[in-house]
Amino acid sequence: MNRQVSRRSFLQGALAASAVALSACVPAAAPSGDGEEAMASEEPITLLFHTRLGTHADWHVSRKELFEEQNPGLIIEFDELPGNEMYPKIYALSASGTVGDVVWTYLNNPPEHKAKGVLIPLDDIVAAKDFDLSPFWDSLIAALTLNGELHAIPNHGHFGTTAYYINRNLIEESGAEVPTPDWTTDDVVTIGQAITAPPEVWGVRAMGVGQEHIPSYLRIFGGDAINEEGTKSLLDQEESIAGLQWLYDLRFTHGVDPCLCSNETFNNYVAGTVGVYNWTTGFVGRWNNQKEAGDIAFDWDVLVGPVGPTGLRGSQVSAAAFGITGNSKHPSEAFQILDFYSTKEDGIEHVLFGAGSPGGRADVWDSDELFAVHPIFRQHIATYPDGPRKWHRPANARTLEFVDTLNNNLQAVWTEVTTFDEGVEQTHLLVQEVLDKESLA
Repeated sequence: MNRQVSRRSFLQGALAASAVALSACVPAAAPSGDGEEAMASEEPITLLFHTRLGTHADWHVSRKELFEEQNPGLIIEFDELPGNEMYPKIYALSASGTVGDVVWTYLNNPPEHKAKGVLIPLDDIVAAKDFDLSPFWDSLIAALTLNGELHAIPNHGHFGTTAYYINRNLIEESGAEVPTPDWTTDDVVTIGQAITAPPEVWGVRAMGVGQEHIPSYLRIFGGDAINEEGTKSLLDQEESIAGLQWLYDLRFTHGVDPCLCSNETFNNYVAGTVGVYNWTTGFVGRWNNQKEAGDIAFDWDVLVGPVGPTGLRGSQVSAAAFGITGNSKHPSEAFQILDFYSTKEDGIEHVLFGAGSPGGRADVWDSDELFAVHPIFRQHIATYPDGPRKWHRPANARTLEFVDTLNNNLQAVWTEVTTFDEGVEQTHLLVQEVLDKESLA
């Protein structure tokens, strides 16, 4: 079922292809003031990349030697930042004029990055280098475009919280039917009820907070968190309330989810005590590697998200992307980092390494290499032929305030600090207050 590919054999093939092309691979450089190209300098150019600490940074560092081999005269250095400290530090460095050349951003953050003077438009560099944007999803490029200007290049991406990891052993032992990609939200509940044996074993673990997660659930029922323009909360709409009600019922009506939270969910699933675990595709490569190593004792699988009562499935484009700072003295050379970490090869190898979701390109998700790891990637292509749906964010660039307000108030609902009806209404009103505030841009 889970086809496997040798990471070593794929990498050897990719490196061989890179070596053939290397003689013609000379990074374009921005002309200097006296007409000479910066790459003509005898001194190498060192580029500082602020990346996210963890498996992503591990992957980036692992390819340092290959980057420098393919880009003679360029040296890449990494500043590995913890996720919860990354943006505040980048903003502080930018304000002091000491930020590096390349920064990491998520789809929710480009407006705030731009408002704080971090990102520069890339259109002129893209045109000068004839960089091909066509392989990337339209919704992904749209999320990285501000006022008609592109501000970052995608690295890895996915369709939202649309991957449902299952424990086949628990499902079969419970007597429930093992689901297929055609399953429904009712099937999720039925399977969860058959498996649940508290306090140790739970049928379903879903995510009750997060702008990356909540819209995927609401869109199954035809709703959404905010409108596409980013000016209006949609949490008071009947369809959105239906999505929140489904989540609420998982815990309080059906009793199959202990908390609608992320606490220990990853570890619980790996330990074999969760029947259905909803997350992104980011763990497919990692768990495939762990299964090969014998670190997962049960028969795991993963399916695309279920069909809702009106025939819809949820999706929301999500990704990390890299941009160039206004502080960079070598923006043309810095773009080589963005180029290098956005290729088809990188998007595939990212998964084989166990570093997260694939590159945000259709040719990556449809590749034979990833199909050999698991059918889930082509399953997404078949389920969402037009790619993932758009990411909606506050038009006033108050992204952190918006997310905190959404999370804190929904958490009050999931912990019964307030009733469902009152809590959802309060969340809607407070989210709208944030959207109505003056723009930071």
